[in-house]
Order: sequence, then C-alpha cells, then structure tokens
Amino acid sequence: MGCEKYELFHSEHITIMILCICLIVAGCILYRRLSSSGKPVMRRCMAAGMILLIALRQLYVCLAGDNIIYDLPLHLCSIAGFVCFVYEYFGKALPEYAVSVLRQAVFAVLGPGAVMAIVFTDGTMYPPIHFITIESNLFHTLIILYTAILLMDGEIVPAVREAYKSLVFLCIVAVPVYIFDRHFHANYMFLLNPSLGSPFTSVYNRYGYGAYMAAFGVTVIAEIVLINLLFQKMTPGDGVSGSKRKKI
Repeated sequence: MGCEKYELFHSEHITIMILCICLIVAGCILYRRLSSSGKPVMRRCMAAGMILLIALRQLYVCLAGDNIIYDLPLHLCSIAGFVCFVYEYFGKALPEYAVSVLRQAVFAVLGPGAVMAIVFTDGTMYPPIHFITIESNLFHTLIILYTAILLMDGEIVPAVREAYKSLVFLCIVAVPVYIFDRHFHANYMFLLNPSLGSPFTSVYNRYGYGAYMAAFGVTVIAEIVLINLLFQKMTPGDGVSGSKRKKI
C-alpha cells in the first residue's frame, strides 16, 4: 500500500474496508462455532483488547511527542471501548436499567458510529500502513463485531420504544465532553465542528455551527429510530429489552 497518505474511497481505503468486513465475518463465524464455555472467553478477550488498543495508542502518542490533549480516548468510539469493557466485566453488578441503556447505546449509537468511522475515516491523515491507521481500523472492527455478537446472543433486542435510552446515554457523555472541548479547544465527539471527510462538512462550511449541530442532532435521532425500526422488523421477539430476556 506504500507509505503515502490515502484518500477516501480510493483503492487503499476500499482495501481496508474489505479487510475489516472479512474480520467481522470471520469473527462471527468463529463465535458461532465456539462452545458455550468458549464464547464468554472470546467476548472478554475482545473487550479487554479494546482497552489494550486504547492504551497502546496513548503510549504511541506520548512516545511520538504529540500533544496528548488532542488524542485522549474521548471520542464516541473510544468511549465505546470502555462501555463494552464495563458491560462485559461489570454488567452483572449494574442496575438493570443501566445495563439496558448500555445495550441500546452499543446497538444504536456505538456500533453504527464505528461503521461510520471506517467508512468516513479521518485516518487518511496517516499512511495506510501506519500504527494509527491499523489500530484505528482494528479497534472499530472490534466494536462492530462485539455489537454483532450481542445481537447474535439475543442480549440486544431492537425496539423503537427503547430508542430513547440511546439519547439518555448521549446526553450523559456529551455534556462533559463538550465542556472539555470548549476549555481545551479540542473537538471530541465532533461537538465543535465536523470531522475531515464527514458528510456534514458542507453544511458547516455553508451555514455555520448552528446548522451543523441541528443537522447532526436530527441525523443522530433519525438513525437511532430507524436502526431500531429496521432490526425490530428483522428480529423475532416481543421488543422487550434484552436485560429482561437474557441475563449477562
């Protein structure tokens, strides 16, 4: 792939997306073939692997001498790694409502967010063969695979009436992140302006911040409702939260 930066939807980016898809499919097939005792091990390894990748990225940034303030794990996908870890290792100790919020957030926000992070990646700032590029795509692939596994295990039961829990989650995490962004002039969760390559860039450039946030908010709400509606129709069941159907 060379050592030059690559562009969205060019050969290098398409190759990376195909590799990510192959890893996700292979992971789902492997998970299905594992024994009942092997499946929890794979899930725990995936959740721990997300935290390990976050730690390795922070170490790399520090050793490279970059400003750590602008590469902290405060983006939504980085937060997803911690959510998956908490859910997998500490879910049994959490209240049922909190667990259902985490499940809905993983399904309707964090998993789709990881998909968008691969499709509209801002990793084109780095060469295709680079630690940050590899770490980022592997990390997002793990999030998507973990989300798929929760669906396969029946722990996530899509339901439009559960969609509001994703908004509860977003409000909880967005407020402190926005305060941090304003104070340190960062842009975690893209709360101050869109990421490079984002489809919202044209809206921001033409109509300003207010229009960008309005379009961003409406799109997020629509995505949460639509993905629940789509999967609710595809998934048999009564639409009851997975926390009431299957314990962790």
